[in-house]
Amino acid sequence: MKHLRPFWVGLVLLSFVQCSQRPPDPKEQVIARVNGEPVFMSDFLVNYQQLRAEQDDITQKNPKVIDNLKTRALNEVIVVSLLRHEASKRQLRIAKEEVEGRLANWKDGYPPGGFEEMLRKQNTTEDFLKKRIEDQLLIEKITEGIFGTETMVSDEEIKKYHKQHEDEFFRPERVHVYQIVVPTKEEAEKIRQEVAAGKMTFESAARQHSLSPDAAKGGDLGFFAKNEKIAAFNEAFGLTIGTVSKPVQSRYGVHLLKVVERQPSHKLNFNEAKNEIVKSLKRLKEVKVYKEWVTKLLKDGEIYRNDALYNTLT
Repeated sequence: MKHLRPFWVGLVLLSFVQCSQRPPDPKEQVIARVNGEPVFMSDFLVNYQQLRAEQDDITQKNPKVIDNLKTRALNEVIVVSLLRHEASKRQLRIAKEEVEGRLANWKDGYPPGGFEEMLRKQNTTEDFLKKRIEDQLLIEKITEGIFGTETMVSDEEIKKYHKQHEDEFFRPERVHVYQIVVPTKEEAEKIRQEVAAGKMTFESAARQHSLSPDAAKGGDLGFFAKNEKIAAFNEAFGLTIGTVSKPVQSRYGVHLLKVVERQPSHKLNFNEAKNEIVKSLKRLKEVKVYKEWVTKLLKDGEIYRNDALYNTLT
């Protein structure tokens, strides 16, 4: 028996006997086994199709690239199967509320219609994202539970990093913005005039009329820097605090923007940068420890691949 070596090495052929009288659903076929548990073709195909969708038209015509994507897609679902097996052994569970909460945070980061557009571009679904989020949360719990002490960051490491990377801690000007998004310029102008006349507040107008998910928060977009979000939001940097912009067109609709706070550009001192440094160093350690741990799981696990089935895929 051969073991799968780190991530992208071939797996041993396993023949599968079909016991059913009728032809099986291709998506229910087993493309690999991990510690005795099946990895179904359906899981592989979703991952593979998403990876292909992320490539441009020219890249998708390159046989070598496509072959690499196939290998990557299969190895990723094998690793996920290993992680789920380990999580089960350690009785780790991810609550539905945790998944929904993180998905909601992702959605908040998109302008109106942006989340749905991302799903279309990546040829994926919200259900698939939920599975990915659940897997990511499992990785985080496993990493935190097993490697907590190995990923701790000392004060000496923080000070050294800050001294060696001072240029990284420049923060550009940021503005705290509220928005209203409506379908037409005429509707936006009407709302703008009503807000200017004091007939309603900007926040209440956002709750009543805005098409954006942030409408429930009065249109609050939080702080952002120039060019950090869509181009239309750059108009906010020319506004004075408290004023409402003229209607601004984007592919998502027509926006009204209101700046409520400004943070001037400045260089972060050590105390301001400390939390950011800790997160960065901790993340680097987690990646290193996680890769080493997964490599060991792959080496020690009983992993077989149905090469006959895999080689039929294009």
